[in-house]
Amino acid sequence: MFRFIRRRDRDDEQGNGTGSSGSSGSSGSSGSSGSSGSTLPLLALAGVAAFVAVLVRGTIATADKYDGMDSLVSYSSRLIAAARAMEDDEESAKARLVDDPLAKHLAGPVAMKQVKKRRTAAPKGFDRTYMVSRLAVRTRWFDDQLEECLGMPETYRSSPHRGHIVSTMDALTNEKAGSNKPLGKVRSLGSLASLGSLGSQKSVAFPSQVVELGAGLSTRPWRLHLPASLRWFDVDRQDVIDVKEDMLLKHGAECEIMSPMRRSHSKNALLEFQIGSLAGSNHNHKAVEYPLRCDSRASVSTDVGNPTWARSLLEAGFDPNKPTVWIAEGLLMYLEPERVDALLREVAALSAPGSSLLTAVVTEQCVKRLAENRGRSKRSGSLMGEWKSGCPQDPMPWVGGLGWTPLLATTRAEIAKALDLPAEVCGFPTETDREVALPQGYFIVATVAKQS
Repeated sequence: MFRFIRRRDRDDEQGNGTGSSGSSGSSGSSGSSGSSGSTLPLLALAGVAAFVAVLVRGTIATADKYDGMDSLVSYSSRLIAAARAMEDDEESAKARLVDDPLAKHLAGPVAMKQVKKRRTAAPKGFDRTYMVSRLAVRTRWFDDQLEECLGMPETYRSSPHRGHIVSTMDALTNEKAGSNKPLGKVRSLGSLASLGSLGSQKSVAFPSQVVELGAGLSTRPWRLHLPASLRWFDVDRQDVIDVKEDMLLKHGAECEIMSPMRRSHSKNALLEFQIGSLAGSNHNHKAVEYPLRCDSRASVSTDVGNPTWARSLLEAGFDPNKPTVWIAEGLLMYLEPERVDALLREVAALSAPGSSLLTAVVTEQCVKRLAENRGRSKRSGSLMGEWKSGCPQDPMPWVGGLGWTPLLATTRAEIAKALDLPAEVCGFPTETDREVALPQGYFIVATVAKQS
């Protein structure tokens, strides 16, 4: 008996699709830029949050200020989904960084209208309709790095082109062998090394769980190529989870795997919602528009700002004895500095050997200058006004002191260069010389520190 589903895989249909992207969480991060203290460079350095803040101010009806969510930070996840949808709408499969047909449904019409008003046409002569956004690059990097951490075979990667990523398996293999070589091998363009050489490393296991902290309206379990046995956990606040689950069910996203053996006994809310009491088991699979690409997915309603969040995750079925990839894509800047440090230690304590951390951070200097700028302008309602913490200018020792072995700290400009994006179509600074343009944010990869 076969499981028939309707699916939109443009990378399969067109043969040249690019990696999917979709931003996680109810937040944003910044890329590299210059070190000037003026307002204009500051907005450029601030990245995604500035983009979201401009969209939000004065445009949301007071009757439902945040479109079903409780706060500006939560509502930003709608706008982030809308930005992914804009990239998904690019006509050229070769130039498109994001394949996410589900994003427009999760964003909703209000956020979609706001983002459409803000997008800028790309210059003529390039294979793009609109400029590449910060969000498209950010999420594309997380997608590429996640596939690398999970050990996806070359033919199953979302795209043959990848951003500035690092091999976590190389790092773990070096560590187990007692190598003194630098941890991790940076991967940019071109094909990755064959995974066949890892076959003899019996003690190294690829992660079997992904936990997305501050998941927001991320759609990775429905659009990335993932291991069939992978277990996925979305963690976010109750208001975000409620909106997301409602929209997923409404638009045909599979919320649990409906195998033929389980179908007749399932209480899948999606199927009941869409087809009611229609008779016949063959009606069930017709309701699935966006099938899950992993073994299971769980939504965990909790606040990572509270130390009790880990209990909720464990109760949802998370296994701390199995290697895990942790994603905190746009989260840490909204927490107090002490809470950020505690959270990263808590995550490390829950991580089995072979686990990895992928996160985006802004710098302390960036947060400080934003605060100074707010004091001069006396503007309110900005998403950047919610930022509470940043990392040191060199984030590697900081991460290393929190129970992790840092492998990579890259910038948006460096990722864009690795993706071979022309500077003319990038809606953000593209200077990669860190002496010329002091980074205001980083994309970080780390593995769980070696246990003594």
